[in-house]
Amino acid sequence: MKRVAIYSGLAVVLFVALVVSEALSNDEPFSIADFGTDLFEMGLLALAVVFTTYSAQEIREGRIERSDLIGKLSIAREEGEKWRSTALVHANGLGSAIQKQFADWRLTASECDVATLMLKGLSHKEIAQVRNSSAATVRQQAAAIYGKSGLASRAELAAYFLEDLFPPEGHGGNGSLHALAEQSAVRS
Repeated sequence: MKRVAIYSGLAVVLFVALVVSEALSNDEPFSIADFGTDLFEMGLLALAVVFTTYSAQEIREGRIERSDLIGKLSIAREEGEKWRSTALVHANGLGSAIQKQFADWRLTASECDVATLMLKGLSHKEIAQVRNSSAATVRQQAAAIYGKSGLASRAELAAYFLEDLFPPEGHGGNGSLHALAEQSAVRS
């Protein structure tokens, strides 16, 4: 806003200077109509100068801001890529651990697929669509997964693998989910 006031003040000074210069250098007799036309033309000229100066300043500031944003975006992309690569290592490790546990439970390949999709949050109907099978088949495979794993539900299946993602008891965690599940089973 301060810049607009400076540019406006500069335009007024230039405008007055142009009007005085035109009035003094004109050899023709003074007429209000001619003076009004000259005043209008000089006003337009002064506004054009102000607008051009203001626009040039805004463009320059926009380029500086754009350059800053591109630099920040580049840094954010680098940080995001580092995070993704670190997360991928952990995700691959978790995926391998889950597959190993499926093998320990002696799940079939189909049961492994169904269990993986259940862990990803898909419903039995959605799993059936993805696997081109019936919902009844998926329910039977889910029952087989629960039986082989000793778990009772999809929630327990998810909790089984999520437990190790949280800090151990005494480090801000709430303790073992397996222990909590066992405690609630004993209470029932």
